[in-house]
Amino acid sequence: MTRRAAEKNNDRLFCWEQVSATNRLFRVSRVFAPRSCVDKLLPLYALFSAVEQVCSTIADEDVASSKLNYWRSELLHQDRADSQHPLVKELCRTGASGDLKRESIAALLDAATSRLSVNAPPDQKALKEICVELYRPQLEMELDVCGLPDAVPVFSRDLLARNGMTQLFRESTHRKEEGGFWWVPLNLLARHSISREEIVRNPRSAGAVQLLRDVLADDTFAGSDALESSSTRVVDYSSARHVFAISGLYSRKLRLIKDFSADSCAAELERVGPADLLDAWKSARKAG
Repeated sequence: MTRRAAEKNNDRLFCWEQVSATNRLFRVSRVFAPRSCVDKLLPLYALFSAVEQVCSTIADEDVASSKLNYWRSELLHQDRADSQHPLVKELCRTGASGDLKRESIAALLDAATSRLSVNAPPDQKALKEICVELYRPQLEMELDVCGLPDAVPVFSRDLLARNGMTQLFRESTHRKEEGGFWWVPLNLLARHSISREEIVRNPRSAGAVQLLRDVLADDTFAGSDALESSSTRVVDYSSARHVFAISGLYSRKLRLIKDFSADSCAAELERVGPADLLDAWKSARKAG
């Protein structure tokens, strides 16, 4: 094996390790990605995972901000082709780097930065907006590398909210302190007379379980529609099969964990089985 081939393999292995740290469902959904963009999705999802890990594993806000600034430097403030980071090298090698818009990358990092300040939403409506803005830049970036730029409006806001909610749950299950559930609406905390600290300290209490059940009982998180019913745009959705597949998996997981305790959600979100493969296949078929 040549040195160049060895470096390529190492870069890909690094990207797989990054994705596996947060989103094992990608191993299933990737099977349904179009051949034209399947290689580009690996480093892209590795980037999503790297940013997610900053929000879920680094408790010190200054350290987390510094890490996000590192990614700003690597992706926005210098020539990516000069980077020695394996993730950025793989973005460049696959051609994904050239597809990504600077504003989408900035929005991804801005959304992560906003999650470091831990500003709790007052109600479910505000929580949905947080979820939508969390996932929107990820959807934009995926559609860009799959050749569907500016197609975000045809996808439902509920899809964005569900996918963002799934990530918030993942981030919370990897955090051991109170800040992990910063996104639980204040009105629900008041209704159940429970604190975020109790969700972490006693996740199997009746109050904590019922609170999270109420969060996920909302029709937005319980649904599975991928496209805006009012959209009249003609789009070849087959290029976005992976979006349909992984969004279907996220919807399935949210339905499954709605009666789980907070500490049990992590195992279910990471579990991958034959039922997930079947669900991803059914969802991918909706893309045509």
